[in-house]
Amino acid sequence: MEFKNILIVLSLLVFVFGISAVFSEEVTINGNAFEVPQGYVIKNSTDHSAQLVKENNSNYTIFISEGNFSDFENAKQSRQVSGFKFLSDEVYLSDSNITVTMQSYMKNESYSSFYYFDANNASYMIGYSFPVHDDADNQTNPVDEIISNIV
Repeated sequence: MEFKNILIVLSLLVFVFGISAVFSEEVTINGNAFEVPQGYVIKNSTDHSAQLVKENNSNYTIFISEGNFSDFENAKQSRQVSGFKFLSDEVYLSDSNITVTMQSYMKNESYSSFYYFDANNASYMIGYSFPVHDDADNQTNPVDEIISNIV
């Protein structure tokens, strides 16, 4: 009898985790599929870009764009002219061994970070914007999830 109960509980767990995997959403840009982070939805997308917003809070926005992005200094200067306050930049290796260049800014009570990387023979830029009052230190960065889960 106890074995039957354990088997039922295990079956339910497998079913629940299987459903969550089936319902994970992807957006495809230039032939590469990006998994949409949990808690975000696709607001719009084309063959070359997509905009994701956090469910129930459009102040959290992710924009993915395909193109040749290599002049990071020019991008920095252009944003500063547009009123962005430059905070920092760094180059790091993602969990999936992709080299990422990141620039962080602040404008109008929001943080904005821009991530540049190459994957599967294409170049991408991901912009991520969220309110200054957000406690991002306790959350998983959704952009890192996107980059790590490129299909």
